[in-house]
Amino acid sequence: MKPFPVLISAILLLACLALPCTALESKFVTVTEKTLSLDLGPSFEITRGEFNASEKGMVSQDFMINDTAAPKAAFISVMSVYDNILSRMSATSLSELFLIGGISAVEAKGDVEIGNWTAVDHQGNNVTVHTLSSDDERIQMLGGSYDMAVWNLDGPNFAVIVSLFDKNNTTQTIKTLAVI
Repeated sequence: MKPFPVLISAILLLACLALPCTALESKFVTVTEKTLSLDLGPSFEITRGEFNASEKGMVSQDFMINDTAAPKAAFISVMSVYDNILSRMSATSLSELFLIGGISAVEAKGDVEIGNWTAVDHQGNNVTVHTLSSDDERIQMLGGSYDMAVWNLDGPNFAVIVSLFDKNNTTQTIKTLAVI
């Protein structure tokens, strides 16, 4: 037998065997760049901090907002959830889970919740803001208390804020913070 007909026969045999096979599929995660939008006065500046990628189903980007007219600042972390189990939870339940974890962590360091109040986010949803008191010297110099909140920005994106701003600026931050 000549090599060419043997090669053609082998290719046809493999092609016939491959036809009934189904395509293999798998999901994968991609990272896309979005814009964080926030409407505060001209004395505020935002600095992008660390990007945290995790194999545990979340990625986050940290931001620091400084008020150049006063010694006040806010820390914001924007988290995107892609975990199969966490993404099945409602946005409200997931926000509550993140908030409980954050408050538990600072209470373990001795901070105490002294009250809460409500702000409205850019989607018109109520966000509960928790006020905590701290014995930390750095926080004592700025009034001794700070605010913390967690809320859903859209879809899989959540915001965590720890704010040393006054109530008006914290409210404005929550009201205008959006991912576009």
